[in-house]
Amino acid sequence: MPDRKWVLITAGIILSACLLAPPARAEDWTAVTGQQSLTQLVAGAKATIEIRPGVTATGRYLPDGTGTIEAWGETFDRTWRVEGEDRVCYAADTETNCYTFEQNLDEPDHYRVHHVSTGKTYYFTLEEGEERIATGPGSEEGGLASPSAAEIAEQLSNPNTTMGTLTLITDYIRFKGAMPGASDQSALRMLFQPSLPYPLNDTTNVFMRPAIPLIIDQDVPAGVGQYDNKSYELGDIAFDLGLGKTLPGGLVVIGGVVGTLPTATDDALGLDQWLLGPEFAVALVRPWGVAGVLLTHQWDIAGEDAYDTSITGGQYFYTFNLRDGWQINANPTFSYNHEARNSDNKLSFPLAIGVSRTLILGGRPWKFGMQYWHYLESPDDFGPDYQVRFSIAPVVALPW
Repeated sequence: MPDRKWVLITAGIILSACLLAPPARAEDWTAVTGQQSLTQLVAGAKATIEIRPGVTATGRYLPDGTGTIEAWGETFDRTWRVEGEDRVCYAADTETNCYTFEQNLDEPDHYRVHHVSTGKTYYFTLEEGEERIATGPGSEEGGLASPSAAEIAEQLSNPNTTMGTLTLITDYIRFKGAMPGASDQSALRMLFQPSLPYPLNDTTNVFMRPAIPLIIDQDVPAGVGQYDNKSYELGDIAFDLGLGKTLPGGLVVIGGVVGTLPTATDDALGLDQWLLGPEFAVALVRPWGVAGVLLTHQWDIAGEDAYDTSITGGQYFYTFNLRDGWQINANPTFSYNHEARNSDNKLSFPLAIGVSRTLILGGRPWKFGMQYWHYLESPDDFGPDYQVRFSIAPVVALPW
């Protein structure tokens, strides 16, 4: 057992060291209050944030209470105001987020910001120069420089957005028809559809959208009452190349060309023809959401000449913006096959409803969605009865 004297000596040394050591000084913060002080802090400021490695966002706030955020190739409009004596509120179309500010007395260019509703805290540094520049992490709710999930969801619904996405769609389809056994058949497909817009100016964009289908499992007619099952096959790749323009009042018009390539790895899953034709779309973009329609027509221009192809296709789409990145939306496709021998086999037209939510995960926006399509019109012999669609769309930074 240790000598009692040495235990007491050791304890005394430790106690003396603790008493003599200078205390660690906590950071000293003071609230920034008053209409004038908060206005001077925000008005004319430029805030730059790295929202994920290699991707930055910039917010600019003007003395007149307006502002913009540039992120992911898109510009988000903001307004701001000093509310009361202790907070600044930033507003977008569907939400308002308020913050209180504190200044570090030891380092006066350092600030921390508290989100009034969530209690989250963010830090930034203010640098004096030609413009005041604040740097710090982004926030899910949308802060000085980072757009919120709701703001991003609104822009992703705009058919003339400049945000790039890599959309992956999974469709489950149940069939019906007069053919024996038609109602027992189904399909499971995946579709990869990147959207790669290139801005020409503030209102005009060029975009390219290929659509690459993978047939995971599908039943196809092979005779009266007979069906073949196709698994893990590539379908015909479609594409469109368009020019979109946003007009005053939120009206969007798009014109371009659409085509289909004979890439199907099984003849039963494709046309074995090259198709080409025009496309036209019109949409209204408002704070409550988006509504519009896309029309296309394709003719065969090469490939299999045993039959002709003339198909009018399209898509109607709508979105109602909710809060926190939630939306009610759908974008079902329809078609009319002019060359179908029986008039009852020409039209496919569904009604659809869906819901989606945009989240910011690891600094990257992701849009998740689910839709249900019920076909009011479908080819009488064999055609879709209903369709369930799941989609995942990460936003990506474009190289231009």
